[in-house]
Amino acid sequence: MADIAIVRAAHLHLFVEEFRAIGVPVERELDRSRLPPWIERTPDAYISIPLALDWVARCSRDFEPMELGFRAAQRASLATLSTPLRRAIAGAPTGLQRLRVFLRFAVGDDSVLATGIHREGYRVRIHCDVAGFERNPFLCLAEWLNIQAMVSLMRSIAGPLWCPLEMSFVSARRPPLAAHEAFPDTRIVLGRPHTSILVDGDILARPCPVAGGARPNGHAPHWAATGEDSDPDWTFYTALQAAVRPYLADSYPRLDELAEILGISKRTLQRRLHRSGRTYSEAVEGARFDRARELLADPSAKIIDVAMSVGYANSQHFSRAFRRVAGIAPTTFRQSLLRQA
Repeated sequence: MADIAIVRAAHLHLFVEEFRAIGVPVERELDRSRLPPWIERTPDAYISIPLALDWVARCSRDFEPMELGFRAAQRASLATLSTPLRRAIAGAPTGLQRLRVFLRFAVGDDSVLATGIHREGYRVRIHCDVAGFERNPFLCLAEWLNIQAMVSLMRSIAGPLWCPLEMSFVSARRPPLAAHEAFPDTRIVLGRPHTSILVDGDILARPCPVAGGARPNGHAPHWAATGEDSDPDWTFYTALQAAVRPYLADSYPRLDELAEILGISKRTLQRRLHRSGRTYSEAVEGARFDRARELLADPSAKIIDVAMSVGYANSQHFSRAFRRVAGIAPTTFRQSLLRQA
């Protein structure tokens, strides 16, 4: 586990959509926040979970957190998940394999997600917790998204009208009437150790159609730093780089500012950096290099635009920094990519 709590911005977008529907001035509220700029255009960017929960809570007006979480979750589907995770799920030939893929790779969407499965007689309980947030007063906002992700997964196996036998929440907040109406045959329990759903075990034995283009056997391409079929590699350092990346185009936050954004103390962040043997400037440089590599893969992107996208005022400074890391100039790197393609 990374110790830095970040989540793909696509999950925050569900709340943004709900806020627009109820008349919240989203642009103004985003301008007032410390969320990354242009966050609505970057669903695959990673944002701080504490920061996101705080922003959603402040924008919620008179809505109870349980009701807001439920309403936002109704906008979610498997399409909300990252592309590698969706493809891996679609490539799994049985319900059980589909579930195992989800439990294995969902942490790629949420760095502190803790998942598990265990049998209760002939039934199966699937849990999906946001580790370390058990006492957060707005935990239910995230819990509803996790519940909906598990429901959407099971509906891809059992059909669009399927509902779990039981939903359990760590939060003790009372769910809205609309939740009982949406899941009329589901028992909803509160104040439990895990965020979970309970399903009939025989559903997981069902065969699933493998979508065209998906990888067979549920093998997911890896989007972190390790081999293709290994688990998402959220170390403290990789999560820190992911947290910095959305801020690169503007003036990236100082170490103390980033610590506040991440909901940890400056001292804790410095101590963890020291333990990792890295510095904050190295993390920023690595994040800039990784983003630049992605942008350089587009042959139509101008070098100056790539430079500005990762926080450099001119192409000369960018080229020197890129050469320091890669050993070659950005133009040479791009040419090698084109030859490989």
